[in-house]
Amino acid sequence: MIKPTPHSIAERGATVGRLIQQTHAIQTAVAHSLVSQGHTHMLDTTRRLEQHLLHPVSQMQDSAAQEKGHQLQAWMHVSRINDALESFDQESRRLFAAQPDARTTLQAIHQRNEQLSARVQARNALLERRAAWAAATPPPSSELDPITVPVLRPAPLSNRLNTPGLEQAVKHINALEKQLSALDMHIKQQPPPISHAEEDILIRQRNSLTEYRNAWATGRLQGSSQLKTTLGLVPERKRLEQNLERYKQLAPLELTLHRLERTVEAAHRSGLGEKLLPQAVAAARDALVNLRDAWRNGSLDGSSIEGMNPVLVLTPSNNRRIKLELAVIENGFVQLNAVPRTEQAGSDQDQLDFKALIHSTGKTHVKLGAIHQLKESNKQRALVAELNTDLLNIYNALNNNLALHRMTTPGQ
Repeated sequence: MIKPTPHSIAERGATVGRLIQQTHAIQTAVAHSLVSQGHTHMLDTTRRLEQHLLHPVSQMQDSAAQEKGHQLQAWMHVSRINDALESFDQESRRLFAAQPDARTTLQAIHQRNEQLSARVQARNALLERRAAWAAATPPPSSELDPITVPVLRPAPLSNRLNTPGLEQAVKHINALEKQLSALDMHIKQQPPPISHAEEDILIRQRNSLTEYRNAWATGRLQGSSQLKTTLGLVPERKRLEQNLERYKQLAPLELTLHRLERTVEAAHRSGLGEKLLPQAVAAARDALVNLRDAWRNGSLDGSSIEGMNPVLVLTPSNNRRIKLELAVIENGFVQLNAVPRTEQAGSDQDQLDFKALIHSTGKTHVKLGAIHQLKESNKQRALVAELNTDLLNIYNALNNNLALHRMTTPGQ
């Protein structure tokens, strides 16, 4: 009978220890392998998300045929969304500039992937909204829409208009649509970046034109023009025409106020605030506000649509308008303080001295100091000149819309 060879307790313990070590080594290798595979998989996911997030935005295809009102609104939305996409992509490139690698922890990669996924979803939403506005009809409103005031859409011609009413409506509609097209072109030609406030001002002016056009198209003003020379305008037409004139006059005033404020703020940010006389800025603002408020509250109603007729200039509303417009002409242009000598162009002698220094055998640090000083003084002069140009352009744009300017300019 064969008996098993007895093993000592020590030998059995050593065997179990080796088994445990081997098992632990295997488990560690498997764990490292799984971690490495998971790490590689997550890094692959990161690369895919980054590629999707950071690929260039494709250009919009030509929009489908759109009505004029929707066409303008779509152009505004798409322009704004394109700007938003550009800013969004710049921020994404900045946020994810540092690339993870094999040494990056799984937790850090996981957090990065969550952030990338959220950015991809937000970007896709902007792209989808842009495509929606390029369609033939306007999409339902969305919180992603950057334009707050909707563009009023044109109403179709009523099929209940009789022949004389139809002819009259078509005549008015054609004339108003020419004005709408001219205003649309004016809006698109505004110097960028056009602010939300400016868009709202111009859209409200456009909507007043469309409301008047739609009143003719739907027959609300049918035959009203026949009463103009005898009994005066019917109340609805009078209301619409006064509303039309108010917005036409309010738009340039509100734009001027907004642009003046923006220019003054920019001047302070650029360190040029001291060039603006506070009392001059306040006087210009007050004159503009007074004229704007007079149009808003209706006290200038009746001062004519195309500007004051000199023959009828002594009417109360025209007298008020003359007084208020004169104040704007007198105070509207905010001139700068006298420009100090250091901000004026250098004299011929100054230029000769500078050239002599640069071409001399003088010390390098002295030449570099002179160059730096020249660059800084040129930068300052350029900023002052730009500020002065902006203020002059604001004033000229407003002045061209004043009735007094048309009355006193030859050929107007």
